[in-house]
Amino acid sequence: MDRVIVWTPNRWAGGELVQVRSVAGGIRADGMVIATEDGIPARLHYQIACDDAWHTRHVSLNLHGHPLMTLTSDDDRRWYLDSDPESEMSELAGCIDVDIALTPFTNTLPIRRLRLQPGESASPRAVYIQPGAELDISTLDQRYTRTDTPDRAANTHESGAAYRYESGSFRTDLQVDQDGIVIDYPGLWTRHRNK
Repeated sequence: MDRVIVWTPNRWAGGELVQVRSVAGGIRADGMVIATEDGIPARLHYQIACDDAWHTRHVSLNLHGHPLMTLTSDDDRRWYLDSDPESEMSELAGCIDVDIALTPFTNTLPIRRLRLQPGESASPRAVYIQPGAELDISTLDQRYTRTDTPDRAANTHESGAAYRYESGSFRTDLQVDQDGIVIDYPGLWTRHRNK
């Protein structure tokens, strides 16, 4: 895979561009989100590394060009802040995926990893990162249900699929392409078609 994806947010001025590419041993994503929150502009740069099975191994964030944080995970699903073996974040233990609040790209991680068939559901718990004036790192219980049917799967956008995403009281229906990348995140993000 070697893709460049651009999304436009539906609720604020800005945009996102991410490059996703296959590398030896996994997948790398390098993204930039430009957003405004309460009228204040923000520029978030993120990098995510996954292994071949789409398990998140590394995530780093920079806000306005300044390092914000780095998280790494090991084979036992333990997470460490700033790659320091002495800084284990035990509250994140067991999480495989990361969900960055400002980007639809991180929905791709569990969608690709889980490989759900039509009608199947899974409830992963993700490391949830909310960048901002106060960085918040916590866990987030999620549920993904593949909602397209086998006879309709070939007719979805770009031979992709449809998923219901739920977390707490929030729920939405996502359309994804053949690579599991969000096409439409209703009310939040719309992807530009590549030519």
